[in-house]
Amino acid sequence: MNAPVNVTAVPVIYEILGMSSDHQLAPLVDTLTQTPVSILKICWAYERHAPDHSQYTDQIGDEIYRLGQKALNITDGSRPSYQGMISALCKQVGLPAQEDELADNETALLNLFTPQRLSSITADKQQAAVNEARQAAAESAKSFFSAAEWLPLAASLLQIAFLRSMHTEAACANKVAKKKSSSPAPVSQGDALVISNDSGTPVLTLAQIGLSDSDAGWRKVSKDDMGISRLNPLLQAVPGMATAVEVRTSNYMNVIVPAGTELVESIKHGSLIGTLRKIGKPELAGAAKLDVGKLSALATSGAALNIASALLAQKHLADISEKLSDIKEAIDDVAAFQKNERRSILTGSIRYFEQIAGSVMSGELSDEVIHLIEMHETKLLEVQDHLAIDIRSQNEALKILKDAEWVGQGKYIKALDEQQTALDKLYREMLLCLRARACGWQLFSAFPGREQRKRDRLQDIRASVLALLPQGDAAIGLDQLLREKIKAVTNPAERFKILRNENALLNRISTQGATVFDSLQTINTDISIHETPLSMDLKIEDGIIVATRMR
Repeated sequence: MNAPVNVTAVPVIYEILGMSSDHQLAPLVDTLTQTPVSILKICWAYERHAPDHSQYTDQIGDEIYRLGQKALNITDGSRPSYQGMISALCKQVGLPAQEDELADNETALLNLFTPQRLSSITADKQQAAVNEARQAAAESAKSFFSAAEWLPLAASLLQIAFLRSMHTEAACANKVAKKKSSSPAPVSQGDALVISNDSGTPVLTLAQIGLSDSDAGWRKVSKDDMGISRLNPLLQAVPGMATAVEVRTSNYMNVIVPAGTELVESIKHGSLIGTLRKIGKPELAGAAKLDVGKLSALATSGAALNIASALLAQKHLADISEKLSDIKEAIDDVAAFQKNERRSILTGSIRYFEQIAGSVMSGELSDEVIHLIEMHETKLLEVQDHLAIDIRSQNEALKILKDAEWVGQGKYIKALDEQQTALDKLYREMLLCLRARACGWQLFSAFPGREQRKRDRLQDIRASVLALLPQGDAAIGLDQLLREKIKAVTNPAERFKILRNENALLNRISTQGATVFDSLQTINTDISIHETPLSMDLKIEDGIIVATRMR
């Protein structure tokens, strides 16, 4: 009896083929059955199952590996690795293959031969673009001295690379969605104080925890912090239950407000109901009415709602503080801004936002502060407009650049590189400006009223980011312009270098654009129903919260 196959050792091509649909496999089968050097057409599995290609993916993989043996002149009967075949294809078409960098090599091949960058093409048209790239790569791989198997192998490898990128992106998206939808795991199996509404649905849980990394990620809470300090009276308001869960003596606790919980005060009992239970177990170990009137730091109604609002405010404060720190570091990374006043406006806005973030998130919403937030928004808009003008001017300069103006192609390539570097710097500054505006919008949104202005600003920042993304007209135009310019470049490695730099720029735009969109999530401190669990670790000294950490 054969031993079971170790699925972790399945060669890459078989793995990718096994994950693909009949429609995704069709281009591979067409390539292999239309070339005389392939034997797939006489394969019995093909004759039985085509066009249900997913029924015989092993045979498709066998044929691709067989072509790889022939093209790479492997005579010992061993199967070539997918990574080795990709590297060999890069060298065959004149690209500098990067050892142990499979994804980069795949991207290089797809980016060089597709008519435009794949991420700028709608999903329903990407396969057509890849088909063009497969044909171009096959022609480029053909030479008088090379094996005939290189043509179908090159076309097949580009399809595998495309499918691998699709499956990787889908896996990453599913992982992110799963992470967002999952509730935080219980932090201990000890007793917990659970506050429930009339129906018995938990609206807030306090549990003792033990932390081995107690010094990592904590934010100190000052005595005058009017946000998280709302929880302090709760720690002391129910002495019997507090003793049972060691609230007064524990150094660390975790507080959770479940996702989707409707945070309302119990009408039936005139307050919220507190229960003592084992985390993850249904048994109750006691219950008590929590008299909202005794919680002097809370509002007279909606106690759990106020606590959840405090947690939400702390989360937003942590997010804003992290983003502002990232922006400061990014500003320092930009070697020299085109104009010093742009840097001054950005750094000035960031410093001010850092100063006021804590007070705004804790509920200090003065007219003076909102006036200054608006002043910084006006200045940041001016910077954004000036950058947009400079980007257009730089694109015009790139358009008029011609190979004929230079003595030797080396100077032309150098000029292209300089133009790209200038554009890259401008886009970096633009993204920093938009990130700063998004942080300002988060703080502005904490103030009541002004709903139309909030919506208009949100829409403007979103539109500004969308215009920069790879699917936007500006990125598509830049991609087409660069591909037009490199037609005059005869060296494939130099063409690839220019496209690689563009790829790095557009990937950076996508990443930082996602960061901006994340900052633009609604920051409503009066939220009553939320989509994800709110979970925070608390450090407690003498019954008072002295530090917090978001989970």
